[in-house]
Amino acid sequence: MKDNRGIALIEIVAVISIISIILSIPMLRNNSRFTNKERRELIEFKNDINYARNRAIVESKTHYVTILPHSNSYNIYGIEGLMRRIQKKKIFEHGITIRGSNFEGNEIVFNRFGSPLKGGRIRLESSKGEIIEITVKMDGDLAR
Repeated sequence: MKDNRGIALIEIVAVISIISIILSIPMLRNNSRFTNKERRELIEFKNDINYARNRAIVESKTHYVTILPHSNSYNIYGIEGLMRRIQKKKIFEHGITIRGSNFEGNEIVFNRFGSPLKGGRIRLESSKGEIIEITVKMDGDLAR
């Protein structure tokens, strides 16, 4: 006659392991630094900064990205004649908070060649308290 007690113990260990793995999956997802909406807003913000830079090159005109911490938003401006023309207004609505920037006047200025007049950083914070710094380098590249 066979002794089945060993197989039962292996089965119990396997079942407990599988259940543990399944239960740990939601915990791993909640540990993410940003929500999906926050991540999309960050990507959009970086894309908008690149958009302003590219428009400056294509149009051979100065473009501005104005950071507005008090309203948790930013604006993109182009030059039309002697006036600034707003091209986009964006409010961070999904948990991202603008903490400030070290750009003079909270404004990134791209000359007609797409180079920023000065490099600098923009400080953002996620709803989970994670600090994000976006760096605009003097060559116009972005780093996070």
